Amino acid sequence: MIAECLIFLYTLVPVEQNLTFNFIDQYRQCNQIISDEIKEHADILIEYFGEDHKQLSTAVKVIWCESRGVETAVRTAEGNYDTGLFQFVSWTWNWVAEKYDLPMWNEWVVMKNDRPYTDQVVSKTSYGFTFQKAQYTEYFNIKFGYLLSQDIYGRSQWKDWSSSEWCWGNTQSWIKKVKQERD
Repeated sequence: MIAECLIFLYTLVPVEQNLTFNFIDQYRQCNQIISDEIKEHADILIEYFGEDHKQLSTAVKVIWCESRGVETAVRTAEGNYDTGLFQFVSWTWNWVAEKYDLPMWNEWVVMKNDRPYTDQVVSKTSYGFTFQKAQYTEYFNIKFGYLLSQDIYGRSQWKDWSSSEWCWGNTQSWIKKVKQERD
């Protein structure tokens, strides 16, 4: 249900002929459990986790539980500085970065429209460009979450987020938490 709602809301095109009671009801139900912050990351979440709706649903739940969908979220408890959507710590981030030749923790990256900019062409405008630390970009945070949970450990391994499983482990409880927080 969670993955289906994210995909439904992401691909939503308001067309007059689609405005049936069922359409409006589905929109209302999905909008109650998929926050605006999570919707902002739908394209990249679907890109990485979209082939498996169960894994996409889990990714949405983990991100909500870890950061509420805020890509610049930082948790400083225990001095770990967990950061980003999936709340990575530096040593885990760097381990994944080395394995896949990706930007290291605190490495500055140039992004254009939320994607890594790798062209050598200079732009006449700064529109769409940002210069960010890799762990705070939605693109790299989701990519690293995907690589860690789906590739490094094998399909469907969310053990790096086991400390928050009390929040995301049960879908019905998670939906209840989201609705309570949004009310």
